[in-house]
Amino acid sequence: RWWNKVDPVTGATSWIFESAAPTSPDGTNATTNSFDSKFFWGVLYITPILWALCFMSAILWLRFNCFVTLAIALVLSFSNVYGYYKCSADQRAKLNDMFNAGAEMGMRTMIRNGVFGRLGGMFSGGNAQQQGAVAPQVHPGTFA
Repeated sequence: RWWNKVDPVTGATSWIFESAAPTSPDGTNATTNSFDSKFFWGVLYITPILWALCFMSAILWLRFNCFVTLAIALVLSFSNVYGYYKCSADQRAKLNDMFNAGAEMGMRTMIRNGVFGRLGGMFSGGNAQQQGAVAPQVHPGTFA
């Protein structure tokens, strides 16, 4: 859970993020239901995506009377995702692992497809034509 705490003396606010302890009070490992956890985080992440799609559709069809409601829903759902993300060290680790795996997969695909070699050829000062490419034939005095 997370909330905002206001100091009554100074009026300063501070955000407090809490999560369940990895062990239960009796010292045993606390376990969570895998389905419940996946359902919670899935719904939490899908909600702002759905609000963003509604917002984009309102922009495309010029439904200006919906903008304020959709903007508020979008901000509140993103703040909810951010708050629960800050609470869960486990979820931060999973999201970081997912981004790292995606970046690694993208790099492997780029290497396999030879993207780096083509980029190097574009920026080298030598002949920029690829092997097997036919040079265009130019005939002076003709217009194509």
